[in-house]
Amino acid sequence: MPLPSLTVLSNERPVAATFPPLGPNLNVLLVWPKFPPSFWGFEGVLEMLPESAMTPPLGLITVAALCPPTWNLRLLDHAFDDITDADYQWADLVMVSSMHAQRTDALSILRRARSLGARTFIGGPWASSEPDVVALEADHVMVGEAEEVFAGIAQALEDGSAHAVYHVIDKPDMSNSPIPRFDLLRRDKYTSMPVQFSRGCPFQCDFCDIITIYGRKPRGKTSTQLIAELDRLRELGWRNEVFIVDDNFIGNSKNALQLAKDLAVWGDKHNRPFSFYTEASVDLADRPELMEAMVAANFMYVFLGIETPSSEALKGSKKFQNLRKDNLEQVKIIQENGLWVLAGFIVGFDSDDETIFARQKEFIERTAITWAMAGMLQAPPTTPLYDRMKSEGRLIENSDSISNFSAPNFRTAMPLPTLLHGLSGLLADLYEPETFFQRAFRSLEVWETRKSQKAPNLPMSYNLKLLASSMWTQGVKSDYRGAYWRFLGKMVSHYWNNDTKLWMGSMILLSAHHFLIYARQVAAELERDCAAIQPPAPADSATPTAMAVSV
Repeated sequence: MPLPSLTVLSNERPVAATFPPLGPNLNVLLVWPKFPPSFWGFEGVLEMLPESAMTPPLGLITVAALCPPTWNLRLLDHAFDDITDADYQWADLVMVSSMHAQRTDALSILRRARSLGARTFIGGPWASSEPDVVALEADHVMVGEAEEVFAGIAQALEDGSAHAVYHVIDKPDMSNSPIPRFDLLRRDKYTSMPVQFSRGCPFQCDFCDIITIYGRKPRGKTSTQLIAELDRLRELGWRNEVFIVDDNFIGNSKNALQLAKDLAVWGDKHNRPFSFYTEASVDLADRPELMEAMVAANFMYVFLGIETPSSEALKGSKKFQNLRKDNLEQVKIIQENGLWVLAGFIVGFDSDDETIFARQKEFIERTAITWAMAGMLQAPPTTPLYDRMKSEGRLIENSDSISNFSAPNFRTAMPLPTLLHGLSGLLADLYEPETFFQRAFRSLEVWETRKSQKAPNLPMSYNLKLLASSMWTQGVKSDYRGAYWRFLGKMVSHYWNNDTKLWMGSMILLSAHHFLIYARQVAAELERDCAAIQPPAPADSATPTAMAVSV
């Protein structure tokens, strides 16, 4: 089967010598690398849950649905699955999908698989952003999206004509995306299930690689497609949360509105089997009909990319959508329209000074955003910010930064010790137990729930075991147990007759065992990094003072 013309092929190795045919009945091992501990990893919460990870690899199970029916597929999630030599030796082909944060484990998986004789193939966001790096470790690399090209790639792997690098230029019509292979997952190991309605975002934030990997023209599935995926999950017995993973659910607000309306009808028909959460831009506040439809469809909460209260930083990063109105008021509007808000915040923009940490804290406290991811600005490969840092000679080549809590991968305008110390203090302040729980209770007060919202219908035995585990781990053993009991008592006394707020309050209560501990660890690590940095060069040095500190 010829490959579509939209694919640019690179083949730097002799095909016949390096890539023999695998045949039509190959054994394929799909592997999802483990993440290092992270803000959204909820590792502390998972200590108390029977599940082992937050969400499964949607990209891998989507590619699995594109594989020929003659292929024998197995999926392993390295978050909880051991991968043995026998697993690799069984496989004719090991397929890996990886985000940038997973790259350390992804490299280990690729190297081990090749050492044991398996052919390796990698795709996903990391491969799409740094194909030259991953091409040194994998036999086959795919840059871009798979829906319209994978049939041809599969045929090439079978008949021996496969190339080393596949670069998909055009963005696929998502109406060609199949129902993911949810059946391959160990679903009892996850707390929520992901589905995707759209890819791409219309904005131009210079630090964001979503728009460079997936494009600025949002492309979406139909409501019928997405509901078919939900029906499949329901048939498989799923009853917990569903994460609509779109990087900006309202990138095409007309399509999002139609989906929300259709989900509300579907939910009424099936007694709302799932609650939903997603990500959106803060201008969701300007769409009252959409918010109403989302709440009617049983959306509970939404992640917003607020980033900073600094208008100078927003202008400098081209995040113009956050400059149109008062973000404080926009968050309030969203909360009052039935959606609990969590958000991301960034420090380290060129225009930031030492006041930014106090300004960030004030904004977060005034909006009662309990789960506030305040982290460092990074310059991901492919982004305009990366290109600018490189052209200005500020990019730190081969940086080992893996998260927004690592030192930036470029030389910052603010002296690095000041930046590290400031973020450390911000995290310590935000996640001090009393401060956290007070902000959490205010978040419940300002969140105006609707009767249409229904918490996940989990078995009573599950909830009782979880409550017992929480009371022992947090209420007895933790060093924040006093604040824990005060929040629990206040929450129950105020919201005993509001099941939705009781559920969200319980989620917040559990989350404390992650955020309070993780923030403390990150703050301490930032202080150690700060102490390890050499003092800035003297004022008469040839290097500008603001650029004198390196990591």
